Amino acid sequence: MTPGVSIVPLVPHLALPHASSAQTRASVPPGAGVQEHCLPFTAASAIGFLIPSPIRFGWCFAHEVPAGGLPFRSPVRSPDGAEPASARLFYVVNDPRCRFTNNAFAVEGVIGGRDLPEPGISFFDRIDQQDLFKLHLPYIWRTPESVDTLFGPLINRAAQGLEVVSGLVETDWYASPVNLVIRTPSASVHVQAGEPLAHAVLIARQLRRPSLEISPDHSRLSRDARKGLAQWEEQHASDHQAYKRLARSHHGRIDS
Repeated sequence: MTPGVSIVPLVPHLALPHASSAQTRASVPPGAGVQEHCLPFTAASAIGFLIPSPIRFGWCFAHEVPAGGLPFRSPVRSPDGAEPASARLFYVVNDPRCRFTNNAFAVEGVIGGRDLPEPGISFFDRIDQQDLFKLHLPYIWRTPESVDTLFGPLINRAAQGLEVVSGLVETDWYASPVNLVIRTPSASVHVQAGEPLAHAVLIARQLRRPSLEISPDHSRLSRDARKGLAQWEEQHASDHQAYKRLARSHHGRIDS
């Protein structure tokens, strides 16, 4: 049975995760050799889920902040109180529909009937980690028992120069919203709510530490692998779609 994910939104009208797709661009150029004809590329692109930004935000110079943008910097300063080396700053845009105002979501009635504030963007409290920031996802991500989720950069897609740092979360029990850790870019960026920023891939916990064995030359596996390589080279020389056809046959699918 294929494991699935349950999402518990904490505020309304959110851009929520959705299954990824093999299609990574709207228009595919004609001719052979394009990446969309490569089954490993498309299979990787379609794995897991795309994580969209829940808010509109950016990192830019003060004069680039759009109308309605609320600019701010990390409150963390160096011991001498010096300003950050970059003149750029962050901004967010309020979205009352999803209860997001002044860089915080208002999660209703969590603690004694009171709202719980959940940041939109926050920072690490160490000066040596100010090249990173956190984008909070205002929903609970839940997977079946012993299934973890690897959150990381988009697979085979661009994210406007934003680099999401990979993190493996035990989402079968973790009770808090997941935060995407993102490296502060070197150039200005402007992100719309709903724009894909990260990828999430499910990983069974028992697969965390796989064994690795180097097969000796005299082993049956080595002999069979070399024989398979020779057969593969022969097939591929006569049919550049050989991998796709063989993959379909191994998965029990009929080649169209």
